[in-house]
Amino acid sequence: MTWFKRKPSEPAPQQISHSGPPLLAGRFRLGTRLAEGGAGAVHEAIALRTGGAAAIKMVALPAGLAGGQRKEWVDRLQREAALGRQLNHPDILAMLDTGLTGTHAWLAMERVHGADLGRYTQASRLLPEAVVLHIGARVDDALAHAHARGVIHRDLKPSNVLVDLGNNRVKLADFGVARLEGTQNTKTGMTLGTPSYMAPELLAGAVASPASDAYALGVMLFELLTGRRPHQAENLGELLRVTAREEPASLHALRPDLPASVCAAVQQLLARAPSQRPADLAAWGAQIDALATVMTRLLAPSLSPPA
Repeated sequence: MTWFKRKPSEPAPQQISHSGPPLLAGRFRLGTRLAEGGAGAVHEAIALRTGGAAAIKMVALPAGLAGGQRKEWVDRLQREAALGRQLNHPDILAMLDTGLTGTHAWLAMERVHGADLGRYTQASRLLPEAVVLHIGARVDDALAHAHARGVIHRDLKPSNVLVDLGNNRVKLADFGVARLEGTQNTKTGMTLGTPSYMAPELLAGAVASPASDAYALGVMLFELLTGRRPHQAENLGELLRVTAREEPASLHALRPDLPASVCAAVQQLLARAPSQRPADLAAWGAQIDALATVMTRLLAPSLSPPA
């Protein structure tokens, strides 16, 4: 059994209905609410021009925003869409459109069925190891594609990777805090990203780089293989301290059943010094994918994802 290798054919476009649920900017017909978070909600939608399925992220703008602050919110969404449009990769979520409607900014993206990888970070729900590695290789390839075009993700974490296990789909999402390498789009002293997945140099105020994305990938894979993160702390201050001063937990110690080559590859991503992480992510991904293929062949009879 081989998972996450062959890309499936795309589903046929849905039939367009010109009546019913509300229109968004005259271009999308909104449907079911798919998810909701602190920043807004995601709705299923149909693109009227193509009839294809889409997902619309609606971000409520805080009341009372000054003109400059309102522009900053809108610029972030527009930046995410612009960066997404220049990244043409099968494992990167495609950005379709963006706009501002009333009190909401919105971003249209391709619709992906399935769940994000956060579902599989609990110790009782871990995916088979070979599947984790194949997913990691595909996320790695997507990152390498972005890096080759000067785009740093800066917020890689399980909830920003969507998977459809049944249809072999992996999608790297949420370039909302991404930036073009060599540019600055945050105020001095402002840190964007999720601290638990941020490299030590980012927490110390350094500029994001491909190496910091590699570190985040290492944290994510470590968590998917063990159900915990390489640095654990009870509060943000303690997390900053241990990440800066202590070596990450040993994957081999927590998972002695894994091949030493797998543990070494993941641990390399977690090196405290950026220069010690893989310089060529594409080559690293090819290596981990090859290891996953060997593991799949050896362990195929026992592979089955959790329900």
